Amino acid sequence: MNGGLIMKKKGKLITGILLLLAVIGYFTLGNNQSLKADLLEVQPGTIAQTFTEEGRVVPEKEIPLYTTNGGKVTKLAVHEGQKVRKGSFLFSFDTTELTLQLHQLQGQLKSIRAQQELELSKLEPDKMRQLYEMGAISQKEYEDALNTANSSYYPGQIEALQAQIDAVKYKINESTVYAPANGTVAELEIKEGMFLTPGTPLMTVYQNEQYLVEVYVLTEDAIHIQPGMKVQLIQDNQKKDLVFTGRVKKIAPSAEEKTSALGLLEQRLKITISPIMPENLQLKPGYALDVQFTVDEQENVLTVPKTALFPYKNGEALWVVRKNAAQIQPVKTGFENEQEIVITEGLKAGDSVILDPQLEGLKEGIKINHYFTCL
Repeated sequence: MNGGLIMKKKGKLITGILLLLAVIGYFTLGNNQSLKADLLEVQPGTIAQTFTEEGRVVPEKEIPLYTTNGGKVTKLAVHEGQKVRKGSFLFSFDTTELTLQLHQLQGQLKSIRAQQELELSKLEPDKMRQLYEMGAISQKEYEDALNTANSSYYPGQIEALQAQIDAVKYKINESTVYAPANGTVAELEIKEGMFLTPGTPLMTVYQNEQYLVEVYVLTEDAIHIQPGMKVQLIQDNQKKDLVFTGRVKKIAPSAEEKTSALGLLEQRLKITISPIMPENLQLKPGYALDVQFTVDEQENVLTVPKTALFPYKNGEALWVVRKNAAQIQPVKTGFENEQEIVITEGLKAGDSVILDPQLEGLKEGIKINHYFTCL
């Protein structure tokens, strides 16, 4: 009986030892657990508040051409995209009718001048004066002769005809159009044989291949923009976006009503940008570019992604790694943009921040196998 009691006691002792070993093992294993986490090593940097709008490339100088008098296009010497030099022939209109009209007016002018010379030859003012002094004609006859000789009838007729002739010559001259400047032909609207009315758009000559970027900005954003302000221009590229700079050249004096992609009416202000283009950049009128405006900026500050923050007690906190273990660090925040926020208290340069505060298994004291991430 004593032997059985001893065996029971031994069994309880062994069980207790096993339980103790299990608890020790549990805590030992727990302390040896670790997590893999993406970390950010915080260093002083710059944070900017920006907004982006889509802009369009436009020529810096463009000369639109319109018909003065209209007519039939008889010859077209250029095509869309062709480079032209100042004074080179572009196109011409049919001048047959104008030429006939010119000949008719010139004939009328010749006739009226002949009539004037004939009338003056009949009058002979000096002879009429002698006859009057001799009493051969009355004073009235003499005055009538002087009035006829000095009449504005024929000069008036001649002046009117000459004006008509000059107008027809001008139309004939305008019927042949030459390039007004060195440039590129664009927006070509005509073909040979077309009949055009006065004022019809013909084409545009883009000068010197110098381009600007026009962008329409919401009026509430436009208050941050000043002439000379530096902007970032971004051209989409399949491999890598091309980013270059520009400066605000001009701000429109008044806003325009524009329709958004959602069909909403918005008040927007046109901003004109002078791009500083890289040598390898090819731009053409109509190309789309993203224009990024920086409205505020802070330098030499510690920033983290907003997604790394989480609510903690009555404020906010970050998970940091100190001595290879996770730790909650309460922080105070300041300036922010859409992605990042400034940490004003709670961090110092070189601290490691866990980027995902919702990481499964994350708790204080757990060891972290880290992977540094550059943002």
